[in-house]
Amino acid sequence: MFENQIPAPPVDMVMPAYNTMIASSNFVVLGLVTIWSLYESRRTQTLLPLMIMIGAALSAFEEPIFDIVGAVWYPEHGQTPFFRAFNVSISMWLIPAYGWYIGGLGNLMYRKIGAGLTMSQLVMYYFLFWGANLALELPGLNLGIYQYYGDQPFKLFGFPLWMAMTNSVMPILGGALFNLYKDVLTGPRVLLTIPLMTMVTGIPQVAIGWPTWLALNYGGGMAATHVGALLSLGLSFTAVYLIGSKVCVPAKATAAVPTYGKLSAGE
Repeated sequence: MFENQIPAPPVDMVMPAYNTMIASSNFVVLGLVTIWSLYESRRTQTLLPLMIMIGAALSAFEEPIFDIVGAVWYPEHGQTPFFRAFNVSISMWLIPAYGWYIGGLGNLMYRKIGAGLTMSQLVMYYFLFWGANLALELPGLNLGIYQYYGDQPFKLFGFPLWMAMTNSVMPILGGALFNLYKDVLTGPRVLLTIPLMTMVTGIPQVAIGWPTWLALNYGGGMAATHVGALLSLGLSFTAVYLIGSKVCVPAKATAAVPTYGKLSAGE
């Protein structure tokens, strides 16, 4: 018989009372980001920013798929999950978390790329999104709301940094694609932004996370998962470079790029 390669989740975890606090704080942040997105929709005369937020929130339904391969566990005891799939109990707070992180930052990148973003500025935002991901995940992790289990590499206060390598690319990819397709996403077709946003969420997870997923479920221990995470880091840098090569402008050209959303005379 083959040996089991898949790490065992901490099924005895009990959801602490802090779950309500984490959910409430994420809903507050989502509300603030949604107000800004509504303002952007009104200012630019397109529902695209709002559709980005909706698509990002719906992307939370992809979470249990990522949790199985990425070894993430939410306590089953002491909570009524929002939904359950693949034996993973998904908490309600993930809906607003997806909405403000992927949707809000995706809107930010849509605006910044539209205004003219240099490669160095894109890299700066890439690492800022690492910080935003830490701000999102560290409170819940350290309060016992969920846990990364198995031989997770490069952990910082319980957070494996390989997750930031995938998560930080999602809003960048979204901002780039929505600018490239903004002439298509007009009129009723703006609704296509919603399914496109769900694709934007899934693509970096698979394209960047697969070496770490493979290592986590390979049975090779910490040595294997660290190698997998380094490969994911390389793929993350490659993705940002390729996206930037398509949508970024030369540093000297930023002054000549029209301000995002500004209409020229006669429009």
